[in-house]
Amino acid sequence: MMLLPVTVALLVSAQIPLATQIQLPTGETVELAADYVVYEPDQQLLTARGHTELRTAEVVLRADEVTYDQGAQKARAAGKVMFVSGLFAAVADEVDVDMKSNEANVKGGLFMQKRGVTEEALRSAETPEQLRQMGETPVLISGTRIKRTGPNGFVVDDLAFTPCECGPGEPSWRVEANEASVVMGERAVLTWPVVYVHSVPVFALPWLYLPLAERRSGLLVPRPTSSGLSGFGIEQPVFLTLGRSYDLTFTPGYYTGGGQEDHRLSEAVTRREPRFNGLRGPRLLNEFRYVPSERTRGRATLGLVYDLNPLRDPRSGNFFREGGVGDAQALDVSRGLRGEASWQHVQEMGSGFYNRIDAGFVSDGFYTRDLTADLVAREAQYLRSTGVVYHRGEDHYAGLDVSLRQDIRWGFHFFRDDRVPDAIDVPAEQRSILGPITLQRLPSITFALPERRIAGRWAAALRMEFARLAPMTRTFGDEGEDGLFDPNRAQVITGPDGLPQGVPDPTQSNGIFDASDREARNRLDFSPRLSTSFGLGPFVRMTPSLALRQDLYLGEVSGRFAQRGYPLVDLMVDSELARTYQPRTTGYRHTLIPSVQLRYVPGVWGGVPSPGASPDRAPQIYDEIDSAVPVGPDGRGQGFLHAVVEVSQALEVKRGDQRSEVLRLRLGQGFDLTRHAPTFGARSPAGQEGPVLRDTYARLNASAGVFNAGALARFDPNTSKIAQFSLDTWIDNGEGEALYVRYDDLLAEGSDRLRRGIDALVGPAAESQARAQLLVTGVRMSLGIGLGLRYEALVQPLAQMQSPLAQQVLGVSYGPACDCWRIEGVATLRRGQSRPDFGLNLSVAGVGAFGS
Repeated sequence: MMLLPVTVALLVSAQIPLATQIQLPTGETVELAADYVVYEPDQQLLTARGHTELRTAEVVLRADEVTYDQGAQKARAAGKVMFVSGLFAAVADEVDVDMKSNEANVKGGLFMQKRGVTEEALRSAETPEQLRQMGETPVLISGTRIKRTGPNGFVVDDLAFTPCECGPGEPSWRVEANEASVVMGERAVLTWPVVYVHSVPVFALPWLYLPLAERRSGLLVPRPTSSGLSGFGIEQPVFLTLGRSYDLTFTPGYYTGGGQEDHRLSEAVTRREPRFNGLRGPRLLNEFRYVPSERTRGRATLGLVYDLNPLRDPRSGNFFREGGVGDAQALDVSRGLRGEASWQHVQEMGSGFYNRIDAGFVSDGFYTRDLTADLVAREAQYLRSTGVVYHRGEDHYAGLDVSLRQDIRWGFHFFRDDRVPDAIDVPAEQRSILGPITLQRLPSITFALPERRIAGRWAAALRMEFARLAPMTRTFGDEGEDGLFDPNRAQVITGPDGLPQGVPDPTQSNGIFDASDREARNRLDFSPRLSTSFGLGPFVRMTPSLALRQDLYLGEVSGRFAQRGYPLVDLMVDSELARTYQPRTTGYRHTLIPSVQLRYVPGVWGGVPSPGASPDRAPQIYDEIDSAVPVGPDGRGQGFLHAVVEVSQALEVKRGDQRSEVLRLRLGQGFDLTRHAPTFGARSPAGQEGPVLRDTYARLNASAGVFNAGALARFDPNTSKIAQFSLDTWIDNGEGEALYVRYDDLLAEGSDRLRRGIDALVGPAAESQARAQLLVTGVRMSLGIGLGLRYEALVQPLAQMQSPLAQQVLGVSYGPACDCWRIEGVATLRRGQSRPDFGLNLSVAGVGAFGS
């Protein structure tokens, strides 16, 4: 792309008259100035020496000497040759141009695309050194022989191309080719290109298409991968522009498969077979991006793979086997077409209307675990998709939204039914394998009036929500006896021999609305609120509020109507003490905020519906609104009086006009005072009230320069156990070096750490001592001379039957100091693997589409 400006100047020169004018064979003229100019008519030779300058309004060519042979129609510039046209510049030791063949031979040439500098400043440069140092240089190109093939096209021999902002000197990497076809501002087609890093060849191709401007169609960098799941893989992205606001990326690829491993199928049979997880076969990933206006943007993807690995049972993840025998050979039936899709969209429609979509689906529940080896991603149990259109004004909000969940705990397909392969002889009624039927929000309508002042100090607010919670294509979930779907769960009954034995739940997936099947439910939630705030003297502020929540339920299968409602009183009393210190130019402000918050529900009328087919059973909770108040032993919502006493301290630092909070510490204690408050409706039987004291907690946030930390600790005084300890600490200097630690230690149930109902203030008393612990720690380092290192470890300290070290990731990268490109090799070793998975990442800046 950058070869054109020099060639234009040397072939065409330019068109502004100067004191001395030269007419070229094309009829065009340039103005010439030099210390010494001589023309020899008999030889038709013009020679200019000493500070030679050919200038037009847009082009400047400077050199120590310029000669022009009019008869042979050849020109030569030598000695500190420099050329400027717009933001393109070039320097060379010597240039020879043949006007008849439109060819130029360049010695010591370097062609630069500039930015961060004006055209006038570039034209004013008097030496090649000044020209090289001006602005930034995102692209460098050199070549030895140039031939013009069109207004903007050239054929270049011995091309060297570097998209890099590291300076105009010798680049740390480059792409060289024997021959290249270049079109200015569009593309370069290279024949037998070789990628060099510090003169060491690292990659070669027979042909390569390089876009030479942002948003130019072309091939991107190939992406090789190696994984224990899917073996060696190669992907070749292809970038296509569809105008200024749209583009497509097609990425065909192929996975060779993760090889074979020993599977212990029974005590007597161990068989070597392909891995249960992973992909093998061709893949095509398509990505469509659009930004048609400042108010609209989005991205959609569609990935397809034809998986040649053996078909699996979605319930267990094991292969289907010949004759249905557990230790027989795996059936030679491939998994077939699988895929993924996603869509992210944000739009401001005008007049206060907006819409947003964030959706993602996979063809089956095993897809994520087959495609990615990352331990955290593989543990996901649901994929959630949302879409909303809403209107927001100064005094209201109205919105319509839908929320879809895909259950990926097992391998069931999302868009089609699973069936036992025909090669296995089973009764027709057992051939279908029924999966979970997940509840969705289809749809939800919300209308809200934010707080507005009425009657002096008082403010009122209102929120109403209608939600339909239902399966996507049916009116009940068919979960069975306990209302929870599990294809591998069995009921324990007494067998004919009098011994306990497990049998499948006969009411699960039987197609009959019975037991505790969750039916489609319509709910109207109505919640007005009245609040105020006033001072009690000069030191105390009181903020009381009074609210009402009323819920109406209608079951779509049973036709049963239910309602639940309760009043809610909330009172916040707080104060603030502050002191400011001003030593010299830095100021410190320390604040102390004690507070007491009370939340009181005198009682609950009605209740959340029981299963529609079993009205004698306990209420069936669907979401956070259903669980907004505590539930007693009888399964009914109860009134409560909760309290939290807290002291918050903060330290702020002010330097000049900048103020930042460097430290905040919150200490609090929760109380359940229900036994001391009058309540009506359902309540716990005498002697079964919960303890008064609930969690004691401390939350710390600190920030100082490159150091940031956050910690939360909850202690359960009833069990004398730490209910939660969370730590998130990182040190980042902003220059690629960082150290971080994230740690979570949680009780499985019964702690305030769990998400509470939207109206309850403290959580239930602890009932389980089961714990979950997770530690993630990592470091990023710069080792000098362009080398970078990153390491991350994921540890599960409570693992007993296997190694606590669940996953390790090691990345080693190399790139120049300006980081205009970086190549990284990544090795990931997971628990249970004998060898790590390998990957290669290459990022290139400054060339738009050229990169991965």
